[in-house]
Amino acid sequence: MAHMIVENPGLVALRLAEEQACAGYLAARREMVRLAARVALVGRLVTEQPARPDFRAALATVATAHGVAVQRTDLAWTRWHRAQLRTDAHWTETQRRHG
Repeated sequence: MAHMIVENPGLVALRLAEEQACAGYLAARREMVRLAARVALVGRLVTEQPARPDFRAALATVATAHGVAVQRTDLAWTRWHRAQLRTDAHWTETQRRHG
C-alpha cells in the first residue's frame, strides 16, 4: 500500500497565505516599475519642453503616484516576509513536536 503524506492543515493555510502575499507583492512591484517608466518618460518631455505647464503637472501627478506605489510595494513586501516567517515558525514547531 502506498504511503500517503498528509499535510498539516495549519501549514497548508499558512502556505496559501504566503502565496497570496507574494502575489500581492508582485502586483505592487509591477505597478511601481510601470509608474517609474512613466515618470522617466514624462520627465524627458519636461526636460525637452520645460515651458509646457501640462507636462510639468503630469510629471507631478505621476511622480506622486509612483511614490504611493513605492510605499505600497514596501508594505506588500513586509506582509510577504511576515507570512514567510509565520510559515517557517509553524513548520519548525510542527517538526519539533513530531521529530
